[in-house]
Amino acid sequence: MKKVVSIIVVVVFAATNLWAQNYAGAMQNALAKMGAAKTPSEYVAASQIFERVSQVETSKWMPAYYGALSLINGSYTGKEKEKRDQMLDQAQKFIDTALERSPENSEVMALQGYLYQARIGVDGSRGQEFSQKAAGALKKALSLDANNPRATFLMAMNVYHTPAFWGGGKDNALPLFEKAEKLFAEQKMSSPFAPAWGKETNQHFLEECKK
Repeated sequence: MKKVVSIIVVVVFAATNLWAQNYAGAMQNALAKMGAAKTPSEYVAASQIFERVSQVETSKWMPAYYGALSLINGSYTGKEKEKRDQMLDQAQKFIDTALERSPENSEVMALQGYLYQARIGVDGSRGQEFSQKAAGALKKALSLDANNPRATFLMAMNVYHTPAFWGGGKDNALPLFEKAEKLFAEQKMSSPFAPAWGKETNQHFLEECKK
């Protein structure tokens, strides 16, 4: 009987270890595809891998998070407004899933703000509506983690693209970009797949503000 129990324990442990490896491999594969993507279809393909992982790993928020991130980034590479909005609609579903799994998550709330900004990227006439929505989501993200570099960077982007007579512009955005630069430098990875994007773009706009 003891031998049977021992065998069962070994088999369960081996299966668990194998899936852990498969999860890591699937995430690494999808992240690599997202990083190499240049067209909407390539970003969609990466998001589909994240979706499959998310459907299996129903307690993890990161697969859904990256599925959304891939589609948001991909929306900036498209030309047709309708298709770009469709990508963002799907990204919103991923964000909703991530928030269901991790409700008080600063990174997911920051990503929500990023999605709202992408809506403006599709159609500039949406600026007033979605700039306010982005600011609200980013304020929530910062209330959950004041040291989140992506939330700070995206808030700086919101200010940067807001007219100066409404409190925006380069001069008002500069302190936020500088703060984000410091936070990026101090960021410590809590897990192998923890969000780490935004540093290079922040640096670019920081330099633009200083010109």
